[in-house]
Amino acid sequence: MSDRVTIAAIVEPGDPDFVAALRLFNRVFPAAERIDRRYFDDVMREKRLGLLFPFNTHFFVARRAGQVVGFCSGTYMAVVNMGFVGYLAVDPKLKGGQIGSRLRRRLVEAMRRDARRNGHAELGGVAGEVETHNPWLRHLVAHKGVLALDFDYRQPPLRPGEPDVPLTLYVEPVGGHRLASLPAWEVRALVYALYRRLYRVRFPLRVRAFRTMLAALEGRRRIGRRRLPVARPQAGVRE
Repeated sequence: MSDRVTIAAIVEPGDPDFVAALRLFNRVFPAAERIDRRYFDDVMREKRLGLLFPFNTHFFVARRAGQVVGFCSGTYMAVVNMGFVGYLAVDPKLKGGQIGSRLRRRLVEAMRRDARRNGHAELGGVAGEVETHNPWLRHLVAHKGVLALDFDYRQPPLRPGEPDVPLTLYVEPVGGHRLASLPAWEVRALVYALYRRLYRVRFPLRVRAFRTMLAALEGRRRIGRRRLPVARPQAGVRE
């Protein structure tokens, strides 16, 4: 059996590869960071019916020797012309094999096509949210020109009664240029798009974590680079 890694798009929630990807997803990510499977099912159905446009969501799996060894998801957010990397998980036994990089590259290519279909010359950037100590974030900063934003970002609660989660929000430039900072208004628009569109929060201003972030951005003209602490090994990336 071949050890070659192949990447494939997933469009149906009942696809056996997607079921296997969710098992990997559940192993890699802590419960507080895992969105319910129903969310994935609903988004796939919306996509199949053409309801997501001009937004779009993508799911990809990596297969090796007949087994699913990686999974990633991401969304093109038309309102800010940015892509967002949702989840990226790789079998811990295969770390260092470039599987995560290949999955992410395929996802970014898909979101760049989304931007062009929406009349843009190029995707405005790729955003993600990740634990501050995750070594993947340092890799992105060092090798992808990623700007880890210097403000206290918080992922909204994924289920009622749960707390919000402190993470680092980053933006990766597309097209070869580098970012030293972003206008505060653009960061505010990005955070709103994440809460309102990606996490389906109906009224973000009713969420304390969102109001706290707006207060932290108040009075700031630009948001620069965050100083990163020492990384801790991780198996998956919540981006």
